[in-house]
Amino acid sequence: MDLTPDQAALAVERHDCLNCDAPAGSACRTRGGKTAAKYHTPRFVLVPALREELEIPVPADRHPGRAWKQGPALAVVPAPRTERLVRIGYARTSTVRQELASQLEALHRAECHKVFKERISTRVKVRPELEMALAWPTSSRKPHPRHRSSSRCTS
Repeated sequence: MDLTPDQAALAVERHDCLNCDAPAGSACRTRGGKTAAKYHTPRFVLVPALREELEIPVPADRHPGRAWKQGPALAVVPAPRTERLVRIGYARTSTVRQELASQLEALHRAECHKVFKERISTRVKVRPELEMALAWPTSSRKPHPRHRSSSRCTS
């Protein structure tokens, strides 16, 4: 880890915790409502520099073990992204008795632009919809007008 413990804590606290619902700017909390001794894994893996770590301790100034208090609001608000991200989803069940609805609903809530779905056994090595999902970003990419070759036929 190239970050000091305080830098790591600040980087982790830029994100909401998916485990305990601690908002950005606050340390994680336990089920009992106290400040946790370490950050939850789903939260610190959002920081690329910390993905390989096994645990990130909460600094002493955040009072681990004491009653949890919401931290101050973050001063720096990230700039909105200018490029439009495309999310691709894939849902699969092994048997006809299993349902895809919950997976499809989760992909819809994640705002996936394209969803591939199939009912196919895990024993089958070739999964056509998965292959299409993996190939879709490169096959649907449109060339920029400035990079289009004049010798290429566009009709």
